[in-house]
Amino acid sequence: GFEGPTCEANVDDCPGHECLHGGTCVDGVNSYNCRCPPEWTGQFCAEDVDECRLQPNACHNGGTCFNTRGGHVCVCVNGWTGASCSQNIDDCATAACAPGATCHDRVASFYCACPVGKTGLLCHLDDACVSNPCHEDAICDTNPVNGRAICTCPPGFTGAACDQDVDECSIGANPCEHFGRCVNTAGSFSCRCGRGYAGPRCESDVNECLSGPCQNQATCLDRIGRFSCICMAGFSGPLCELEVDECQSGPCANGGRCHDLVNGFSCSCPPGFSGPTCQTDLDECASTPCRNGAKCLDRPNGFECRCAEGFEGPLCERDVDDCQPDPCHHGTCLDAVGGFSCACAPGFTGTRCQLQLDECQSQPCRHGGKCIDRVDAYQCLC
Repeated sequence: GFEGPTCEANVDDCPGHECLHGGTCVDGVNSYNCRCPPEWTGQFCAEDVDECRLQPNACHNGGTCFNTRGGHVCVCVNGWTGASCSQNIDDCATAACAPGATCHDRVASFYCACPVGKTGLLCHLDDACVSNPCHEDAICDTNPVNGRAICTCPPGFTGAACDQDVDECSIGANPCEHFGRCVNTAGSFSCRCGRGYAGPRCESDVNECLSGPCQNQATCLDRIGRFSCICMAGFSGPLCELEVDECQSGPCANGGRCHDLVNGFSCSCPPGFSGPTCQTDLDECASTPCRNGAKCLDRPNGFECRCAEGFEGPLCERDVDDCQPDPCHHGTCLDAVGGFSCACAPGFTGTRCQLQLDECQSQPCRHGGKCIDRVDAYQCLC
């Protein structure tokens, strides 16, 4: 690898090198390397480089890459050319646009911009749409075969010039749902919906509960074309707007006065009665109002005292004066409980001092004298 008197010179190993395919020999120390062109690789540039694998975008615009020995080729799609398919083919170079038309190149095609009054791919036809033969909103085209106008009608119109209105209400089934009435209009139709339905085709059920028609916290139930209200207790009416008069049935007994409340009532009871409906007769005898052993009888809104003998008054509180009128004939009346006694005057006896004592009964006159009885005395007729 070296030579010279002092071995100072590197021996050039490139003479007789084996670099192929235009590879350049680069001398080394006791060896050499081959510098290969891009299409080749390997120690001696003997191996072909697959450009299609190393360069996925070697071919542009959809071209297909095919590897070859020492290179690659691109097969271009229609409209492109060049080694890497990067050049657009000018289709206008071979286009046949009619005189007066302007050709515009496109990828793999061309476009002829027609002057006024001309139409068609090559602007070779007279434009039948210049006279506006089609109805408004229709699309006009020129027939490429006979040059006549072709009208493409918008929805709702028909006829050669699209000037005839289609009656959508008379063809096929009714387009309006839920028995809506179909009304034909220019180019279309409208639906007149029945009660409870809405929408372009009456397809939506109207929720009559959205406006909150039920009152007093009632529950609204949506129906077909209507609604109903479930009332809270104590209310009635279609909208639960009426408060139920619980007093209408006369629930208060024994003359009680009824006061209507929300979902209820209250009773103001007369004296002597109590309870929610005044149904309970108060027992006025519970307080033992009768005195002196009298018997108490409970009555509606009151009581009655049946007095023991010798007493009188509402509560039997008074002792009966049995000496009125004076029952004693010849004596003094002494009142007692339930009776009386008579203290007779001298010469009288009996329970009422009605009997005069017969002082002659003891035969006080002697020697045959006749006794004449007197009051509390006697007289002897000798």
